[in-house]
Amino acid sequence: MTKHFTTLLLTTIFVQTFAQKPNIDISVHARVDIGNPEIKEIVALYSNYLSSKPDSIYNNPYWNEAEKRKYHDFDFTRRFIYQFPSEQLLNYYKPTILSIEKEGANYSIRTLFNAEGLDGPYKKSNPWCITKLYAVKENNYWKLKNAFSIITQDWKRKTIGKINFIYPPEHTFNKHLANKANKFCDSIVSKFQLPDWKPFDFYITKSGDELGKLLGFDFFFTGYTSGMGINEKRILLSGLDSEWYPHEFVHLLLENKERHGMINEGFATLLGGAMDKSFDERAKILAQELAKNDSISFDDILNKRWGWQFAAYYTTGAIICKLVYEKAGIVGLIKLLDTAPENDHLMLTMCTLLEIKQNEVEHFLRTKILKYQ
Repeated sequence: MTKHFTTLLLTTIFVQTFAQKPNIDISVHARVDIGNPEIKEIVALYSNYLSSKPDSIYNNPYWNEAEKRKYHDFDFTRRFIYQFPSEQLLNYYKPTILSIEKEGANYSIRTLFNAEGLDGPYKKSNPWCITKLYAVKENNYWKLKNAFSIITQDWKRKTIGKINFIYPPEHTFNKHLANKANKFCDSIVSKFQLPDWKPFDFYITKSGDELGKLLGFDFFFTGYTSGMGINEKRILLSGLDSEWYPHEFVHLLLENKERHGMINEGFATLLGGAMDKSFDERAKILAQELAKNDSISFDDILNKRWGWQFAAYYTTGAIICKLVYEKAGIVGLIKLLDTAPENDHLMLTMCTLLEIKQNEVEHFLRTKILKYQ
């Protein structure tokens, strides 16, 4: 992989920072007027931020205080961009500031994360993303801010039951689905004896790309999703253009705690489906694909080496949840939902609840999955 961009329309600069010299190479497009003192300050601000371990959550001095106080994980792009440590990723997908434009009292910052020299299938992951964040004045200094509150400040709001629906002016609100959403949440809590659910804000966008804009992406690829929750703040974001999103509702009904990802997603898939299909549809697809390949192991699915395109990880988790519920009832299911994130904890809990030995897991699960063909 090459270490620098070399195009006529890009100008690589090494920005002097407020307090340090950036160790990440930042390119600035010729469209950006670095002769403007304010824009030059914002270039420095963003360069500083990208050199300050943006993959880590701490009291970062380049982000605005209000969002740091409100959100633990305050940069909404962080979890999506940094699939690898920031110093490593930004060395390959080098950031190029494409534009810095005045929007009211703020400035928008559009940045391309792109690599040169990628070969084979890696070419398809290029560009990694284009972000659009904002610079806002705070105590006479420019600080970074998410696009989320800026985009949604004039959106419509309607509260039905415990859900506060927030949506753009062009969206036609569906009261029937809004009522259905509340009834679904009530029914899940009742059936599985969960604690009473707390109200939440449900932001509706028409697509994954529009959802990406709320998260700070002008081009959304890495971590692309049609839905996500910020559980600790009781916020749900949807890209389905609908008041109905049962999979994500389930996530907000569960206690906000660390648990194994396969079980966390599996429970939501069992009750709410995944990737626009019901659990039964997903289970059938998984069984049919697994039947084609005798070499696929549970470990391949558990470590996401196989089956991402048909939600194998989510669906296998859902089948495990269903098996435990049938075998050990609600008490067993709650124990499964409390499984710590590590794989060895999942294996131990699953084997205990299903009364099988660890060396039997492979055959046991494969047999159970194939029944869904």
